[in-house]
Amino acid sequence: MTTIDKEYAIVPLHQRFDLIQDCCALLNSEWPRSESARLKSLNVSCDEFPTCLILINEEDRVLGHCKISLIPRLRHSCFIQSVIIDYQCRSQGLGSKLLRGAEEYVAKKGIKNVYLITKGQEVFYLKNGYKTCDPFKAYGINDVVYSTAAFTKAKLREKSTQCAGPPPPPMPNFQMPKFFDLSVIAHRTHMVKKLSC
Repeated sequence: MTTIDKEYAIVPLHQRFDLIQDCCALLNSEWPRSESARLKSLNVSCDEFPTCLILINEEDRVLGHCKISLIPRLRHSCFIQSVIIDYQCRSQGLGSKLLRGAEEYVAKKGIKNVYLITKGQEVFYLKNGYKTCDPFKAYGINDVVYSTAAFTKAKLREKSTQCAGPPPPPMPNFQMPKFFDLSVIAHRTHMVKKLSC
């Protein structure tokens, strides 16, 4: 447990599983998902990463959450996601407290770089010392999220020229799924903060 002041503490969720339902409700208030899927993603929290951190007040009310995962291809680096503060408690500096607590938590574990992807919250992260950076792979081989549609198209062309043989015929009446919408991807900003040791 990290006490940040008399009123608030940042705690790994796996040390307070009694608060998992409250954390689930908080996340689903911003990004609705089935409760079972959300609980499954929260139950992975552990000391070795991924780790879900929660911001709680003196009454053990869950006010904030963030999830931290290691980035396999970048040494001493982690990826922070699902950063949220309860809607009723925003604009009180709690988001910055949660970020600082998360940074202190990962620094104690030898992490030197904190990466994130945001859409629309760039000013908040800039205010907290983050800088824009090139796109990065957060998890594995095929999950890179590119920052601009032009960059994505160039990468897709590059991959298609690396394949041997003719391209397969197009599928009839195929529509690209919503999650492949390049205009959505184009508005995401990749950011990083180098932690001082």
